[in-house]
Amino acid sequence: MSSFQRIDDLIERMGAITRQLKSYARKGGQAFEPIDVKSCVSVALSMMEPQLKTRAVKITRTLPRTPVMVMADRIRLEQVIINLLRNALDATKGEADAKIDIFLSAGETATLSVRDNGHGIANLDALFEPFYTTKRPGEGVGLGLAISSGIVKDLGGRLTAHNGEGGGAVFEVQLPILQKDIEAAE
Repeated sequence: MSSFQRIDDLIERMGAITRQLKSYARKGGQAFEPIDVKSCVSVALSMMEPQLKTRAVKITRTLPRTPVMVMADRIRLEQVIINLLRNALDATKGEADAKIDIFLSAGETATLSVRDNGHGIANLDALFEPFYTTKRPGEGVGLGLAISSGIVKDLGGRLTAHNGEGGGAVFEVQLPILQKDIEAAE
């Protein structure tokens, strides 16, 4: 790798860290509107498509046929989903048969689960703390899940994580479902 390429990579990384810090410091909530979570999942997957194809990860989507409506800031909700997909992608690095499963359901809440077949999570307690990371130095700053957790709380929901029964990690976003009468008034 040439010195110029290395400098370019470092500048890109510094920009990414700066964007994460700014996002962590910024509070949203001004642009809530009725959003179909299915469309946010589609946008997030299309944005992550190059990385997913490069790694040849098998993606399974289980989505309802009908829209799953929530009140949210579309950009911030997409950011949460991208962060969860990125973490699942990182967790499956080195897996011969890497898989990421995405489940969306609507009941009392809109529930989005992102499950991978990676190594699982050793320290669940510190997972959503700012600057906590399981990645090697230089691979992550530990803000993605802290930012995502804050966004989900701002949306009136919660973000949880646990290890899957057959291995891997499961992240679950629960958001208040948009009631039909509220949606009709919009």
